[in-house]
Amino acid sequence: MKRNVLKIAGIVLAGGLSSRMGQDKAQLMMAEKTLLQRAVTLLGTLDLSHVFVSGAYVGFDCIEDHQVALGPIGGLHACVEQLFIEYDALFIVPVDMPLLGNEQCKWLLEQFKNHPQGVFYEHATFPMILPLTVLLKNYLAEVLSSSNNKQRSLYRLLKTVKLQPINYQIETCFRFQNSNTPEQWADCLQTYQALKEKQ
Repeated sequence: MKRNVLKIAGIVLAGGLSSRMGQDKAQLMMAEKTLLQRAVTLLGTLDLSHVFVSGAYVGFDCIEDHQVALGPIGGLHACVEQLFIEYDALFIVPVDMPLLGNEQCKWLLEQFKNHPQGVFYEHATFPMILPLTVLLKNYLAEVLSSSNNKQRSLYRLLKTVKLQPINYQIETCFRFQNSNTPEQWADCLQTYQALKEKQ
């Protein structure tokens, strides 16, 4: 690490093509906010230095991919290249996980104190905390130059940089539900409504 007090940047991964959804997931509405607004607001509740959006959206501090259509790895590469000097780590959430809460994010930050090599939620992959190391920077540059799509998997990244998997409580598993398809989005909305009715 580069400093005694870590400087962590929040990253919302929102640069995907949303091909399975059929429309831009970042612009889907839940409780009068877009999913992008919800994710940025969530990261804003944490003890982070700044929040960036991996993508291209007016009104947000964005980092655009250097190469398009390469999935999350392409977004991570652009963020690492831009933030490597100034920050120590990235706290990364996907834009399509609208039920994720402050409690799950704060717990991951606590676990990062014990596992400085980086942490992620094992069965969900995201959110994750990636330290900005030379190993990570070089690895991402290498896989982006590869013509083999299998080289650009998140699973391979996690294994290479040896992030520590963290288990979540089974009763909170719904918090990590993705909205990649219209059916998954409908399920998320239904779960959200049920949570509101319990309050």
